[in-house]
Amino acid sequence: MTTRTMGPAAGWRWLMAAVNLGGSNPKAIFGGAALLLAVVFAAAMALSVLLALVMPAGGGAQMAGSVLVTLPLLALMAALMVGYLRLIDAVEDGRPATATQVFSGFADRGAWVQAMVILVALALLQYLLIAGGVMLVAPDAGRWYLENMASASAVTPEQVAEMPPGFGRLLAVVMVVGVLTYAAQAIALGQVALRNRGVGGALADGAAGAVRNVLPLVVLMLLGLVAMLVFGLVIGLLAVLFGGLAGGSGAAMVAAMVIGIPVYLLVVLVMVVVSFGVMYAMWRDICGDGAGAGRDDGSHVAA
Repeated sequence: MTTRTMGPAAGWRWLMAAVNLGGSNPKAIFGGAALLLAVVFAAAMALSVLLALVMPAGGGAQMAGSVLVTLPLLALMAALMVGYLRLIDAVEDGRPATATQVFSGFADRGAWVQAMVILVALALLQYLLIAGGVMLVAPDAGRWYLENMASASAVTPEQVAEMPPGFGRLLAVVMVVGVLTYAAQAIALGQVALRNRGVGGALADGAAGAVRNVLPLVVLMLLGLVAMLVFGLVIGLLAVLFGGLAGGSGAAMVAAMVIGIPVYLLVVLVMVVVSFGVMYAMWRDICGDGAGAGRDDGSHVAA
C-alpha cells in the first residue's frame, strides 16, 4: 500500500480540516460524537460499579480490575471508532449520514475485531516505547513518576520540589511516542474502517505513514501544545468565574453548576470531534484518495 510523505504544512492543514469538520452536516458529526461519548461513559460507569461490588480490596485486585474495565472499553471503542470514521467519511464525501451511523461498526464484525486488535497492539507498543525511552534518557525521573503514581495519596508540593532531574526529557519521550502512536492508529484504523485492509497491512501502513511524516506530526504536536495552553487559560478563567459564583448564595451555586456543566460537556464534545477530524484528515492525506491527498506544498513524495 502506498503511503505519502507530506510537508510540514500538512500538520496545520490537518488541524484546520478538523476544526472545519462537519460544516455541511453538523447534526451528524456532533450527534455521532455525543452518542459515542454517552455510550463510553455509561459503559465505564457500569463496569466500575460492577467491579467495585465484586472485586476484593488490594493492589493486585485493583490492577486486575483495571484490566477488566479497560479491555471491554477497548472493544466498545473499536466498534464506535470504525462507525464514527465511516460517518465522517460519508459527510466529507457528501453522502447521506446520520448520527446513529456511529453504531455501524457493530454490524461489521471483521472490521470491529481488526480495529480492536489494532488498539490493543498499539497501546502495548506505546507503553513499551515510553518505558524503554524513559529508562534510557531519564531513568531517575521515570522511577520517581512510577513511585508517586503507585502511591494512594496525591502528589504534594514537597514531592514536586524533590523531583529528580530529567523530568523534561521524560515528558518529551511521552509526547513524541504519543504523537507517533496517534498517527499510526489514525492511519491503521482508517485503512481497516474505510479500505477493508487487514490487520497486518493496516499496522504496516500506520507505522510507515507515521515514520515518513515526522515533520508534519511535530508541527501538529506543537500546535496541540499551544491549543492546550490556550484551553488551560480559558478553563482557569472559567473556574475562577464559577468559583466566585459558587461562593455566593445557594442560587448562585446552582447557576454556576447549570452553566458550568454544559460548558464542560460541550468542550469535551468539541475535543472528541477535533481529535477524530485530525485522524481522518491525516489518513486521507497519507493513504486515502480524497481531496486533500496529493495536494501538499510541493514537498509531498509518494512511496
